[in-house]
Amino acid sequence: MNVQILQWGLFSFMLGLILSLPLAAVHYQSSPQWTKIFTNPRKLKSAHLDFFTQAFAAAFVYLLEYAQHAAFPLYIIVPLIFGTVCNPLLLLIEATPIHRRGSGRILYLLLRSVSPVALLFAWASIAWVVLPASLILLLSAFVLAGAILILRYRRKG
Repeated sequence: MNVQILQWGLFSFMLGLILSLPLAAVHYQSSPQWTKIFTNPRKLKSAHLDFFTQAFAAAFVYLLEYAQHAAFPLYIIVPLIFGTVCNPLLLLIEATPIHRRGSGRILYLLLRSVSPVALLFAWASIAWVVLPASLILLLSAFVLAGAILILRYRRKG
């Protein structure tokens, strides 16, 4: 089993807990010191919740490994761990003015281009490995229907 998944999931969970403090200061107390740092409270709340969501997802992957009595290969685990932490980190960066200039902007643009793709790749690979063919076909049909809807409404707009 990849215990690293649980470790990074716990790390993500702890970051979500830590973010509850500035979240309370920004949302409920309107603390000027914190509102200078976190200029977008909505993104701060999203980051807080996404760290929890990613922690749950990491635990879910570990349970899948446990149920199968086999570890996922590293080409799945590495992008999964990267996305588990970096995807919510994107929201946290967006909650501050850091993403607007300098090296913070470069880091933000790099993470924005790589992190969601890594997470999507990891979850698609997990689905491919774990799901039976009938559910993969159903999932593919759902994705295809969504793509058709997007294209249809894109043409109208």
